[in-house]
Amino acid sequence: MRDEARRKRQRETHSELYARFAAGQRSVLPEASSPELTGGGVYLDAAAGTPAQAPLESAAVAQEFAQSEPEYAGEPGTQQTLRAGSAGTGGKARKKRSKRRRNMVMLATFLIFAVVVAGSFYFIRSLYKQFNPDDYPGPGGQTVEFTVEDGWGPALISRKLEDLDVVASDKLFMSAIDNSDAASKLIHPGTYLLKTQMPAAAAADELIDKRPDKVFYIGLKANMRLGAALEEIAKGSGLKLESLRKLADQPEKFGLPKESPNLEGWLHPGEYRFPLDTKADEVLTTMVDSTKKALTDAGVSDLSEGYQALKIASILQAEATPKDYEVVSGAIRNRLDPNNNETHGLLQTDSTVIYGLNRYSLQFTKAEKKDAGNKYNTYVHPGLPPTPIGSPATSAINAAVNPQDNGFYYWVTVNTQTGETKFASTYAEHQVNHAQFSAWCEANPEVCK
Repeated sequence: MRDEARRKRQRETHSELYARFAAGQRSVLPEASSPELTGGGVYLDAAAGTPAQAPLESAAVAQEFAQSEPEYAGEPGTQQTLRAGSAGTGGKARKKRSKRRRNMVMLATFLIFAVVVAGSFYFIRSLYKQFNPDDYPGPGGQTVEFTVEDGWGPALISRKLEDLDVVASDKLFMSAIDNSDAASKLIHPGTYLLKTQMPAAAAADELIDKRPDKVFYIGLKANMRLGAALEEIAKGSGLKLESLRKLADQPEKFGLPKESPNLEGWLHPGEYRFPLDTKADEVLTTMVDSTKKALTDAGVSDLSEGYQALKIASILQAEATPKDYEVVSGAIRNRLDPNNNETHGLLQTDSTVIYGLNRYSLQFTKAEKKDAGNKYNTYVHPGLPPTPIGSPATSAINAAVNPQDNGFYYWVTVNTQTGETKFASTYAEHQVNHAQFSAWCEANPEVCK
C-alpha cells in the first residue's frame, strides 16, 4: 500500500511539473516529507561537513524526470528541443569515432592478411627452390675427377654428382638424361673429368655413352724447384724419376734456348691430368708449353728474353707477395743497372744465395754471404743468377715482363705473416726498415728461425 501511494504521489508530481512546464513556469521539485525519508542515501552537508539524510524520493523523482521522455512533442525552442539537439550532436560524434575504429580495425586486418600472404608466398617459393633448384648457367668452375663404379645406375650417379656440386640437383640431371638425343643413354664405368657447377645437360653429355680413359693427376706448386717438381711428377704419374731427370737435362728437346742448362723455371705450376699411357717427354712438354704460353701472353715472344724474365719472376715468387710483384720487379731492374750508386749491379737477394746452398732457410753465415764459389751468390756476382730458382706463376711472369717504374733499390718484408713490405731508395732508409723487421723477429722467434 505504501508503494502504491508513493507511485500515486509521483504521478501527481509529474503531472504538476508538466503543467508548469507547459505554462512556461519554473519547475520546482517539492521537498519530500519526513516520513518518506526511508532507505539510506547519505549525503555530505557541505556547510556542516557531516553526513546528512537526503530526500531520496525527491532525488529519484528528479532522476526519473531527467531520463524519461515526455509524452508530448514540445514546441520549437523549448528545453526539450535543445536537449534533443545536444543528443543528436553527441550521436554523430560517437558514430564518427565508431566508424574510425572500424576503419582502423579493417586496415590492421588487411595489413596482417597481406603480411601472412607474402610470407606464405616466399616460404613456399623457397621450399620449392629447395626441392627444385635452378640449373647452373655454366660453363662450370674447378675441374673435378668423377669415377663411376661398376653397377652404378643413373639415380645413384645423379646423387653423387649433386653431392660433388657438379650439378644443381639430381632431378635436373635425371631430366637431362631423359631429354638427351644420344642413341644410348648408358653411362659406362670409369673416371671422367668434369667441372663444378655445370649445367645438367652439359654434365649428361660428358657422361652418356662414353668410355673414358683413366688418368693420373700431377699438381705443381709455384716456387717449386726442379728437383722437387720432378719427384712430384714421378709420384703422380708412376714414371721413373731417373728418366725424368735425364730429360730435364736436355732442354734442347723442348725447343728451349741454349742459355737454359736444364728445365729449371720452365715447368709451369698448376694442375695436370694425363691418360695413363702418357710418356715422360709428353708430360714435360705440356708443362714447358704452358710456360711458353705465359711468356707470350705477357708480351715476350723471344725465348732468350723470356728466360731472363723467368729468372726475375722466380726471384719475385720467392721474395715478394703478389701485390708487390710489380714494385719489386722495378727495384730489381734498378739494381741490374751496373751504373747505379746503391748496389752497383748486385742483386743482393737472399733467395738466390740459399738456392745455391741447396737450402730453404733464409739463414746463412757471413762467410757464406761472401762465398764467391756459390754461383747464385748475388752479393758477390753481379747480374742475374745462372738459372731461375724455381717455377714462377703467371702473375710473377707478368710482373717480371712489365715492372713498375720506380726509384727503389731496397725492399724488406717487415712482417712475414701479413706480407707487409717496405721499400727504400737509399741504404740508410733500408737500414731503418730492416731494424723494424729485426724487432718483429725478436717478438716472433718461432717464425724467424
